[in-house]
Amino acid sequence: VASAAVPSLIQNASSTLTKTGPKPPMPIASIKPGDKSVDVSTAHINALTSQNWVTACNPIPTPEISTSANSASACDKAARNARRATLTQEERAKQNRDRNREHARNTRLRKKAYVEELKRTLTELVAQRDAADLEKRHEAQRNREQREVRFRVMEEFLKLRGRNEPNAARWVAILEDGFIFTLPRTTFRRMVDSDKSANDVNGVANLPRTSVDQVLRGATVVMEDAQHLSSYLQSIDGAATPTSQVQIAYRCDRKRFFMDGNVAFMDFHANTLGAVAKGASNEATFKGSIRASFSPASNKLITVDVEFDTAAFVQQVEAMGDVSSAAAAVAAHEADALLDSLQMPQIFVDKKDVAAEPAP
Repeated sequence: VASAAVPSLIQNASSTLTKTGPKPPMPIASIKPGDKSVDVSTAHINALTSQNWVTACNPIPTPEISTSANSASACDKAARNARRATLTQEERAKQNRDRNREHARNTRLRKKAYVEELKRTLTELVAQRDAADLEKRHEAQRNREQREVRFRVMEEFLKLRGRNEPNAARWVAILEDGFIFTLPRTTFRRMVDSDKSANDVNGVANLPRTSVDQVLRGATVVMEDAQHLSSYLQSIDGAATPTSQVQIAYRCDRKRFFMDGNVAFMDFHANTLGAVAKGASNEATFKGSIRASFSPASNKLITVDVEFDTAAFVQQVEAMGDVSSAAAAVAAHEADALLDSLQMPQIFVDKKDVAAEPAP
């Protein structure tokens, strides 16, 4: 039963076996009670489950064989045979019984040592397996918690940008020092670096500029860019009022969130809020993706790259303005027509007829 159980435990605990290579077998006689050093190497377990299990339990050192030793062994064998030849039949039978009794005793001791070694080895393998399973569960729990925290951080970053959060403390709480934000460069709204040098915006001299992306550094610059975006949204139709602010609402799906180490990817859906209240026919919608890298220690954002279809967004915003202008023209025309229908006809009276008319 023990021999059949060993291969199963080897498979379950193969990942927890020592990586230092096989160790030399340890004799049972040299292991003291309470000694925690148990050989669970693959070589030792294979030896226990093989036919040569006696050597695995109590290895016998190989002596150095010499010519003198061979001759001495031959002499001893000859002497034993000579003594046996002088024994009577009863003495030979007694000698055989004693030898068989000693052999049986040694066999029982070897089997006991084998079973004890199996127990020690199996107990150690089970303990290592249970410890590895517990560590895996703890690691999985830590990964789930870290995944949830980083998803919330990315979602919070989009929300702060969409509503033009003026509180700098909320930005600093999720952004690491030296934070880098990359987003598409657009012409439909004012950019942070449109009237500043690269050194003014990002704090780094000679930062290479591209016609495709805009690279911002630091929470202050990111907040300024969010203000420019909000100013553009307020110009969709009519003047901005405290009760009719246009914002961008982002919707993020956990099923579309992927994390690899300290890098995370996520798709989002976004739409404007408040444009209809200002007279637009509908809200603008668009899709995009965000890629972020996190600090392993604080789970703050180190870099963020945002990509979305800027052309589709601009077309929707321009269509809102055209519809609003057309609706305003129609309303003005209807108001003029109504005023024209309410005009009374003018009655002109001749002064001569008034003078010629006799007084009552």
